Amino acid sequence: MRKNFSYDKLGDSLIVSNRQEGDIIENNHEIGDMIFSMTREGKIASLEIREISSLFESCDVNPEIVNQIKDAKISIIDRSDTVILILQIQFSENNLILTKNIPIVLPLFDQIHDL
Repeated sequence: MRKNFSYDKLGDSLIVSNRQEGDIIENNHEIGDMIFSMTREGKIASLEIREISSLFESCDVNPEIVNQIKDAKISIIDRSDTVILILQIQFSENNLILTKNIPIVLPLFDQIHDL
């Protein structure tokens, strides 16, 4: 199974990929500590979150979770004036796999479409 995320401990950044075979990245959009890589069709191919530990803390999630991530995915809910990005993190704790969904609300920009 292909791993669709990576964590850079030194830079404290998490990169989650939704890139499919044949997807061509056309541009990147930076919003705060997040960078979205977009395809020609306007789909999010990957998301980089810098200072991910700070995001976890602001969501009342123990920032040490980054060392236990087993899987990470992103999904999008498109609303009329905003985009809700759901960051789904699976991690292990005491030999259990747990999931934490972290909603991130963004202003709408024209290039985002449903995945």
